[in-house]
Amino acid sequence: MKKNLQLLLKIIVSGTLLTIIFLNIDKESLVENLKLLDLRFAPLIVLLIVLNYVVGAYRWKSLLIHNNAKKVTVKYLIYLYFTGAFFNNFMPTTVGGDVYKVYKLGKKIDNTVDAFSATFMERFTGVIALVLISVVSLIKLLGLWGVILLVGFFLSIIVGYLALGFLSDKFEKLRKIYDSISVYRGQPKVLWWAFITSFAIQLFSIFTQYFIFLALGIPLPLAYAMFIFPVITLAGFFIPSLNGVGVQDALFMKFFLTVGVAGPLSLSASIIYHLFRLGVSLIGGVFYAMGKDD
Repeated sequence: MKKNLQLLLKIIVSGTLLTIIFLNIDKESLVENLKLLDLRFAPLIVLLIVLNYVVGAYRWKSLLIHNNAKKVTVKYLIYLYFTGAFFNNFMPTTVGGDVYKVYKLGKKIDNTVDAFSATFMERFTGVIALVLISVVSLIKLLGLWGVILLVGFFLSIIVGYLALGFLSDKFEKLRKIYDSISVYRGQPKVLWWAFITSFAIQLFSIFTQYFIFLALGIPLPLAYAMFIFPVITLAGFFIPSLNGVGVQDALFMKFFLTVGVAGPLSLSASIIYHLFRLGVSLIGGVFYAMGKDD
Protein backbone atom coordinates (compact mmCIF):
# COMPACT_ATOMS: atom_id res chain seq x y z
CA MET A 1 0.00 0.00 0.00
CA LYS A 2 2.79 2.41 0.94
CA LYS A 3 4.65 1.73 -2.32
CA ASN A 4 1.46 2.41 -4.28
CA LEU A 5 1.03 5.74 -2.49
CA GLN A 6 4.64 6.68 -3.27
CA LEU A 7 4.12 5.83 -6.91
CA LEU A 8 0.91 7.85 -7.01
CA LEU A 9 2.62 10.84 -5.37
CA LYS A 10 5.51 10.60 -7.83
CA ILE A 11 3.12 10.59 -10.79
CA ILE A 12 1.08 13.47 -9.41
CA VAL A 13 4.11 15.71 -8.77
CA SER A 14 5.80 15.01 -12.12
CA GLY A 15 2.50 15.11 -14.02
CA THR A 16 1.32 18.36 -12.43
CA LEU A 17 4.62 20.17 -13.01
CA LEU A 18 4.88 18.96 -16.60
CA THR A 19 1.29 20.01 -17.30
CA ILE A 20 1.91 23.51 -15.94
CA ILE A 21 5.16 23.80 -17.89
CA PHE A 22 3.76 22.67 -21.25
CA LEU A 23 0.60 24.75 -20.91
CA ASN A 24 2.75 27.86 -20.54
CA ILE A 25 5.66 27.14 -22.86
CA ASP A 26 6.08 28.06 -26.52
CA LYS A 27 6.16 24.60 -28.10
CA GLU A 28 7.55 25.78 -31.42
CA SER A 29 10.47 27.50 -29.69
CA LEU A 30 11.07 24.36 -27.63
CA VAL A 31 11.31 22.18 -30.74
CA GLU A 32 13.58 24.65 -32.50
CA ASN A 33 15.84 24.85 -29.46
CA LEU A 34 16.20 21.07 -29.31
CA LYS A 35 17.48 21.17 -32.89
CA LEU A 36 20.30 23.51 -31.80
CA LEU A 37 22.11 20.69 -29.97
CA ASP A 38 25.68 20.31 -31.20
CA LEU A 39 26.13 16.53 -31.27
CA ARG A 40 29.91 16.91 -31.14
CA PHE A 41 29.44 17.38 -27.38
CA ALA A 42 27.54 14.07 -27.03
CA PRO A 43 30.57 11.76 -26.45
CA LEU A 44 31.90 14.10 -23.75
CA ILE A 45 28.51 14.28 -22.02
CA VAL A 46 28.12 10.47 -22.06
CA LEU A 47 31.69 10.03 -20.78
CA LEU A 48 31.05 12.38 -17.83
CA ILE A 49 27.90 10.46 -16.82
CA VAL A 50 29.72 7.11 -17.06
CA LEU A 51 32.66 8.50 -15.02
CA ASN A 52 30.15 9.65 -12.42
CA TYR A 53 28.93 6.07 -11.94
CA VAL A 54 32.35 4.40 -12.12
CA VAL A 55 34.03 6.76 -9.63
CA GLY A 56 30.91 6.43 -7.46
CA ALA A 57 31.47 2.67 -7.37
CA TYR A 58 35.08 3.19 -6.23
CA ARG A 59 33.85 5.55 -3.49
CA TRP A 60 31.28 2.97 -2.42
CA LYS A 61 33.96 0.25 -2.30
CA SER A 62 36.17 2.40 -0.06
CA LEU A 63 33.28 2.73 2.41
CA LEU A 64 32.70 -1.03 2.63
CA ILE A 65 35.01 -1.42 5.62
CA HIS A 66 32.95 -3.91 7.61
CA ASN A 67 34.49 -7.38 7.91
CA ASN A 68 31.83 -9.18 5.92
CA ALA A 69 31.93 -6.64 3.06
CA LYS A 70 35.57 -6.82 1.96
CA LYS A 71 34.90 -9.59 -0.55
CA VAL A 72 32.76 -7.29 -2.73
CA THR A 73 34.61 -6.20 -5.87
CA VAL A 74 34.58 -2.79 -7.56
CA LYS A 75 33.40 -4.50 -10.74
CA TYR A 76 30.30 -5.81 -8.96
CA LEU A 77 29.60 -2.35 -7.50
CA ILE A 78 29.89 -0.77 -10.96
CA TYR A 79 27.24 -3.20 -12.20
CA LEU A 80 25.08 -2.38 -9.19
CA TYR A 81 25.61 1.37 -9.62
CA PHE A 82 24.39 1.26 -13.21
CA THR A 83 21.45 -0.96 -12.24
CA GLY A 84 20.52 1.46 -9.46
CA ALA A 85 20.58 4.31 -11.99
CA PHE A 86 18.27 2.25 -14.20
CA PHE A 87 15.82 1.72 -11.33
CA ASN A 88 15.89 5.45 -10.56
CA ASN A 89 13.75 5.87 -13.67
CA PHE A 90 10.87 4.06 -11.96
CA MET A 91 11.20 4.86 -8.25
CA PRO A 92 10.30 7.99 -6.23
CA THR A 93 13.04 10.69 -6.15
CA THR A 94 16.55 10.38 -7.57
CA VAL A 95 17.66 8.24 -4.61
CA GLY A 96 15.03 5.56 -5.24
CA GLY A 97 17.61 3.28 -6.84
CA ASP A 98 19.53 3.24 -3.57
CA VAL A 99 16.80 1.05 -2.07
CA TYR A 100 17.53 -1.56 -4.71
CA LYS A 101 21.29 -1.17 -4.21
CA VAL A 102 20.99 -1.72 -0.46
CA TYR A 103 18.79 -4.78 -1.02
CA LYS A 104 21.20 -6.43 -3.49
CA LEU A 105 24.35 -5.52 -1.55
CA GLY A 106 22.74 -6.72 1.68
CA LYS A 107 22.11 -10.12 0.09
CA LYS A 108 25.66 -10.20 -1.27
CA ILE A 109 27.31 -9.59 2.13
CA ASP A 110 24.51 -11.17 4.18
CA ASN A 111 24.11 -8.01 6.26
CA THR A 112 21.50 -5.40 5.29
CA VAL A 113 22.52 -3.00 8.08
CA ASP A 114 26.14 -2.75 6.89
CA ALA A 115 24.94 -2.48 3.28
CA PHE A 116 22.68 0.38 4.32
CA SER A 117 25.46 2.14 6.27
CA ALA A 118 27.94 1.99 3.38
CA THR A 119 25.32 3.12 0.86
CA PHE A 120 24.13 5.88 3.17
CA MET A 121 27.68 7.15 3.71
CA GLU A 122 28.34 6.96 -0.02
CA ARG A 123 25.31 9.14 -0.68
CA PHE A 124 25.89 11.36 2.37
CA THR A 125 29.45 12.31 1.41
CA GLY A 126 28.11 13.21 -2.01
CA VAL A 127 25.48 15.49 -0.48
CA ILE A 128 28.14 17.24 1.62
CA ALA A 129 30.26 17.77 -1.49
CA LEU A 130 27.21 19.19 -3.29
CA VAL A 131 26.49 21.59 -0.45
CA LEU A 132 30.10 22.75 -0.16
CA ILE A 133 30.44 23.34 -3.90
CA SER A 134 27.15 25.20 -3.93
CA VAL A 135 27.85 27.29 -0.83
CA VAL A 136 31.33 28.35 -1.97
CA SER A 137 29.70 29.81 -5.06
CA LEU A 138 26.76 31.08 -3.03
CA ILE A 139 29.07 33.05 -0.72
CA LYS A 140 30.24 34.99 -3.77
CA LEU A 141 26.63 35.85 -4.55
CA LEU A 142 25.11 36.30 -1.07
CA GLY A 143 28.09 36.95 1.20
CA LEU A 144 27.18 36.46 4.87
CA TRP A 145 23.98 34.57 4.10
CA GLY A 146 26.02 31.91 2.34
CA VAL A 147 28.15 31.44 5.48
CA ILE A 148 25.00 31.15 7.60
CA LEU A 149 23.62 28.46 5.30
CA LEU A 150 26.87 26.50 5.55
CA VAL A 151 26.96 26.66 9.36
CA GLY A 152 23.28 25.70 9.58
CA PHE A 153 23.82 22.66 7.36
CA PHE A 154 26.65 21.26 9.48
CA LEU A 155 24.79 21.97 12.72
CA SER A 156 21.85 19.95 11.37
CA ILE A 157 24.23 17.03 10.70
CA ILE A 158 25.51 17.10 14.27
CA VAL A 159 21.99 17.33 15.70
CA GLY A 160 20.82 14.47 13.47
CA TYR A 161 23.68 12.20 14.54
CA LEU A 162 23.10 12.97 18.24
CA ALA A 163 19.38 12.29 17.80
CA LEU A 164 20.15 8.93 16.18
CA GLY A 165 22.41 8.06 19.12
CA PHE A 166 19.68 8.99 21.60
CA LEU A 167 16.98 7.00 19.79
CA SER A 168 19.28 4.02 19.35
CA ASP A 169 19.06 3.39 23.09
CA LYS A 170 15.33 2.87 22.70
CA PHE A 171 15.09 0.94 19.41
CA GLU A 172 17.18 -2.13 18.58
CA LYS A 173 17.13 -1.58 14.81
CA LEU A 174 18.38 1.97 15.21
CA ARG A 175 21.11 0.69 17.54
CA LYS A 176 22.45 -1.59 14.82
CA ILE A 177 22.43 1.25 12.27
CA TYR A 178 24.05 3.67 14.73
CA ASP A 179 26.80 1.18 15.59
CA SER A 180 27.43 0.42 11.92
CA ILE A 181 27.70 4.11 10.98
CA SER A 182 29.83 4.88 14.05
CA VAL A 183 32.56 2.59 12.67
CA TYR A 184 33.47 5.42 10.28
CA ARG A 185 34.40 7.72 13.16
CA GLY A 186 37.66 5.80 13.51
CA GLN A 187 38.41 5.76 9.78
CA PRO A 188 39.55 9.29 8.80
CA LYS A 189 41.46 8.08 5.70
CA VAL A 190 38.36 6.30 4.41
CA LEU A 191 36.24 9.41 4.93
CA TRP A 192 38.79 11.71 3.30
CA TRP A 193 38.95 9.47 0.24
CA ALA A 194 35.15 9.38 0.10
CA PHE A 195 35.00 13.17 0.23
CA ILE A 196 37.67 13.62 -2.43
CA THR A 197 35.92 11.24 -4.82
CA SER A 198 32.60 12.91 -3.97
CA PHE A 199 33.92 16.26 -5.17
CA ALA A 200 35.09 14.63 -8.40
CA ILE A 201 31.68 13.00 -8.88
CA GLN A 202 29.78 16.22 -8.30
CA LEU A 203 32.05 18.09 -10.69
CA PHE A 204 31.33 15.43 -13.31
CA SER A 205 27.61 16.06 -12.77
CA ILE A 206 27.92 19.85 -12.87
CA PHE A 207 30.00 19.85 -16.04
CA THR A 208 27.67 17.34 -17.70
CA GLN A 209 24.89 19.90 -17.39
CA TYR A 210 27.18 22.82 -18.17
CA PHE A 211 28.29 21.22 -21.45
CA ILE A 212 24.67 20.52 -22.40
CA PHE A 213 23.98 24.24 -22.20
CA LEU A 214 27.18 24.90 -24.13
CA ALA A 215 26.09 22.40 -26.78
CA LEU A 216 22.96 24.52 -27.20
CA GLY A 217 25.10 27.62 -27.67
CA ILE A 218 24.59 28.95 -24.12
CA PRO A 219 27.83 29.83 -22.26
CA LEU A 220 26.54 29.96 -18.68
CA PRO A 221 28.45 31.99 -16.07
CA LEU A 222 30.57 29.27 -14.45
CA ALA A 223 30.25 30.60 -10.88
CA TYR A 224 26.46 30.65 -11.17
CA ALA A 225 26.41 27.16 -12.71
CA MET A 226 28.55 25.82 -9.84
CA PHE A 227 25.97 27.12 -7.39
CA ILE A 228 22.72 26.36 -9.10
CA PHE A 229 23.25 22.85 -10.50
CA PRO A 230 23.93 21.38 -7.01
CA VAL A 231 20.79 23.12 -5.69
CA ILE A 232 18.69 21.54 -8.45
CA THR A 233 20.31 18.14 -7.77
CA LEU A 234 19.56 18.41 -4.05
CA ALA A 235 15.92 19.24 -4.81
CA GLY A 236 15.72 16.05 -6.88
CA PHE A 237 16.87 14.03 -3.85
CA PHE A 238 13.99 15.12 -1.66
CA ILE A 239 11.02 15.99 -3.88
CA PRO A 240 9.09 12.89 -5.05
CA SER A 241 9.13 12.68 -8.85
CA LEU A 242 9.95 10.36 -11.72
CA ASN A 243 13.76 10.65 -11.52
CA GLY A 244 13.54 14.44 -11.28
CA VAL A 245 11.14 14.82 -14.22
CA GLY A 246 9.08 17.96 -13.75
CA VAL A 247 11.06 19.14 -10.72
CA GLN A 248 14.33 19.55 -12.62
CA ASP A 249 12.55 21.10 -15.61
CA ALA A 250 10.72 23.69 -13.51
CA LEU A 251 13.88 24.64 -11.61
CA PHE A 252 15.93 24.94 -14.81
CA MET A 253 13.35 27.38 -16.19
CA LYS A 254 13.17 29.38 -12.96
CA PHE A 255 16.84 29.68 -12.04
CA PHE A 256 18.42 30.20 -15.46
CA LEU A 257 15.98 32.96 -16.32
CA THR A 258 18.00 34.94 -13.77
CA VAL A 259 21.02 34.86 -16.10
CA GLY A 260 19.03 35.64 -19.22
CA VAL A 261 18.26 32.14 -20.53
CA ALA A 262 14.71 32.00 -21.89
CA GLY A 263 12.31 29.38 -20.51
CA PRO A 264 12.06 27.25 -23.69
CA LEU A 265 15.85 27.14 -23.98
CA SER A 266 16.33 26.08 -20.34
CA LEU A 267 13.60 23.46 -20.74
CA SER A 268 15.37 22.14 -23.85
CA ALA A 269 18.60 21.74 -21.84
CA SER A 270 16.69 19.93 -19.08
CA ILE A 271 15.00 17.54 -21.52
CA ILE A 272 18.33 16.75 -23.18
CA TYR A 273 19.88 16.06 -19.76
CA HIS A 274 17.01 13.68 -18.95
CA LEU A 275 17.55 11.85 -22.24
CA PHE A 276 21.30 11.47 -21.80
CA ARG A 277 20.90 10.11 -18.27
CA LEU A 278 18.13 7.79 -19.40
CA GLY A 279 20.26 6.52 -22.26
CA VAL A 280 23.26 5.77 -20.05
CA SER A 281 21.07 4.20 -17.35
CA LEU A 282 19.78 1.69 -19.91
CA ILE A 283 23.19 0.05 -19.60
CA GLY A 284 22.05 -0.82 -16.08
CA GLY A 285 18.93 -2.40 -17.54
CA VAL A 286 21.15 -4.63 -19.67
CA PHE A 287 23.24 -5.57 -16.60
CA TYR A 288 20.04 -6.37 -14.69
CA ALA A 289 18.73 -8.58 -17.53
CA MET A 290 22.08 -10.41 -17.62
CA GLY A 291 22.04 -10.94 -13.84
CA LYS A 292 25.31 -9.05 -13.36
CA ASP A 293 24.12 -7.65 -10.01
CA ASP A 294 23.49 -11.09 -8.45
